[in-house]
Amino acid sequence: PLARLTGSELPSPINSFVCQMLICFLISILEYNLEPCEDPGTPQFGSRIGFNFEVGDTLTFSCSSGYRLEGASEIICLGGGRRVWSAPLPRCVAECGASATTNEGILLSPNYPLNYDNNHECIYSIQVLQFLAFDTEASHDILRVWDGPPENDMLLKEISGSLIPEGIHSTLNIVTIQFDTDFYISKSGFAIQFSSKLIYTCSVATACRDPGVPMNGTRNGDGREPGDTVLFQCDPGYELQGDERITCIQVENRYFWQPNPPVCIAPCGGNLTGSSGFILSPNFPHPYPHSRDCDWTITVNNDYVISLAFISIEPNYDFLYIYDGPDSNSPLIGSFQDSKLPERIESSSNSMHLAFRSDGSVSFTGFHLEYKGNIKSFCLFTFFTLPYL
Repeated sequence: PLARLTGSELPSPINSFVCQMLICFLISILEYNLEPCEDPGTPQFGSRIGFNFEVGDTLTFSCSSGYRLEGASEIICLGGGRRVWSAPLPRCVAECGASATTNEGILLSPNYPLNYDNNHECIYSIQVLQFLAFDTEASHDILRVWDGPPENDMLLKEISGSLIPEGIHSTLNIVTIQFDTDFYISKSGFAIQFSSKLIYTCSVATACRDPGVPMNGTRNGDGREPGDTVLFQCDPGYELQGDERITCIQVENRYFWQPNPPVCIAPCGGNLTGSSGFILSPNFPHPYPHSRDCDWTITVNNDYVISLAFISIEPNYDFLYIYDGPDSNSPLIGSFQDSKLPERIESSSNSMHLAFRSDGSVSFTGFHLEYKGNIKSFCLFTFFTLPYL
């Protein structure tokens, strides 16, 4: 034989002219090109080095800042009967929770910029942070920033909604971010740039940071030196969550407020005994929570009038029930939703019970109710609606 062929290597061209019994054959084996591997593409939010797909060629992948590569960082085009890559195309994912020890980088909410998942708790441990984007379901999906680990009980900020927060600085060399989502609406989430370089450009701290003014509240006092004290108070209808008085404390080279600055919240239910006051739906003026049962009981002297200053409730699903008496066993004056409200409601006693029920679906701003007394011997409700905020 002219040649014996075996294996997968290409033989050199072989030419043979054979004549036997006037039958001639011309055999020519020529070199040919192997089919290349298919273009595997580039992972979303990532990049690729290499654009050749022949047998033995290698492609290298990496992800944009804030994303983690899930899969092989290198793949090779394999030979054989069928040209395939040594591994599938990797993915670039934004994870739920991470720990960053580098001096700078990007931190993303899960799936960013796609919507984050429901029913998640994500904890990130980083340092100084600056918000690049922020969009969460207001009052329901909440980002909490802690100075150090959460067990230190030093909450720097609690954030929700769509406004981009200001930058946050820690007094320690670590910041913990906790992101909690509920079961319903999800949004694009957040992108945060973190860096420890900012620490070196700041002057050495000699006082506590500005404790700020709580939303829906006021602050009395501006001192930030060790030993200085400031007082906080909430607007009518809101309750102070935390201590009303905090003091600037120095421990070695650290300056911080003890305890943490409080916040003002619109509570879900309560007992009111003052001659006048306010009742707000939970989280007002932000959307009220899903699936809440909130009960308020107003007990005053005779001759009080109760007027509703604002209400906006999801039609057909979320209701405000008003009872003529101290509890829900009292006669029902009416159940109200949206703008279907009478001009006036009168009570026959010196107490009234309100019950708000929200479902697991869409929530709105809610209501703002003011009651006050006069010399009449009945309770009066005057209702009017304002445009939805």
